[in-house]
Amino acid sequence: MEAGRSEFARPASLALMAIAAVGWLVAAYFWAQAVGLRAEGEETLRRAEVARQEVVGDLQNMQRLIGSATELRRKLDDGRKALDDAVSQRTSVQGDLAELTRKVDETELSLASETDLLDSKSTLLKDTEANLKAAQDELADIASQRTIADADLQKAQAALADALARARAADSSTVAAKS
Repeated sequence: MEAGRSEFARPASLALMAIAAVGWLVAAYFWAQAVGLRAEGEETLRRAEVARQEVVGDLQNMQRLIGSATELRRKLDDGRKALDDAVSQRTSVQGDLAELTRKVDETELSLASETDLLDSKSTLLKDTEANLKAAQDELADIASQRTIADADLQKAQAALADALARARAADSSTVAAKS
């Protein structure tokens, strides 16, 4: 046994045992790392397969939605025709808009002219109304003066009739006195 002990007691054997123990520890560490990496790789592969299936599904949906190249070309031609029609309509509408703008400008000028004419006629009407009111006031004054003059005339006629009656009475008294 001593020979067996002596083998383990030698520094080279101890160093080899230490290196072997460190080697086994390093191997166990790398084995654990490899197992973790393999699990991660399998999980990544599983996710990649799910993503691939989603992309395949999306691609199939896109192909179904898009249709064939002929259908796309027809749609493109229809779109170009619709665009040409829209440009033509826009040009027509712009022409109509320019014509309407010109008419609006003419109407505004005409309206301004008519407004000026209306203002001058309104001023003339106000002046005429003022003159009419003054004439009506004068007519009212003349009517009241006429009423007063008619009353004075009736009084004068009554006084004249009374004076004539007295003059006749005086004439008849004078004639009677003479006879």
